[in-house]
Formats: sequence, C-alpha cells, structure tokens
Amino acid sequence: MPKHNEYFIVEYRFPIRIDSVTSVQEAVSMASQAFQNQFGFKPDNWNARIFQYSTDSNAVGNVKGYFYNPNSATYREITKNLAYHSELLAKGLLPDGVKKEDVKKNGEV
Repeated sequence: MPKHNEYFIVEYRFPIRIDSVTSVQEAVSMASQAFQNQFGFKPDNWNARIFQYSTDSNAVGNVKGYFYNPNSATYREITKNLAYHSELLAKGLLPDGVKKEDVKKNGEV
C-alpha cells in the first residue's frame, strides 16, 4: 500500500545516436549493444522512445516517434502527442471522440 495513496511511474532514458540503420528494430538493437559497450549492461527490460530524424531538405528534423516495449514483439508508432490529448481533456472527450459524461451515463467507465 503506497504511503500517501499515490504512486509515480518514472521513465529513465539515455539518448544514444544511431546512424546507418534503416529500421527501428535495428536502431534498438544497435543502441542496446552500444549501451553494453559503454556502460557494461544491456537495457533489455527498459521501455524506449525512438525518435526518427531526417536531414532531407523536404523534412528536416524529427519526422516520426516510436515506443518500444521490451515485453512486446514489436514497436508502435506514436501518432498522437501531448497537445492532442490536452485538447481532448479540455473538450471533455476521449481519444475516440466520445464524450466522457456519455460513457459515465452508460456505465462503461
């Protein structure tokens, strides 16, 4: 039982730049190996955020973001951001566009 009926989830991240790969899986694998070489252990059970950057003149900077869960077989692309979710909260909506009060009325919370 938490001391104050609260708990926190802390995400530890350590950025490692990975060049010359073509996929998210390759990037995660190379980063794990680089981490082991530099610090002596692999972050096998760590969640990871992967940011894909581009130097192409049409799309400079961060172009995609991914989330990797070590307990999953794959990664997922992050298609929504914090600003999107903040807008939904301000409007009283859930991500699928349903109003929160409608869900509560139907007892599906």
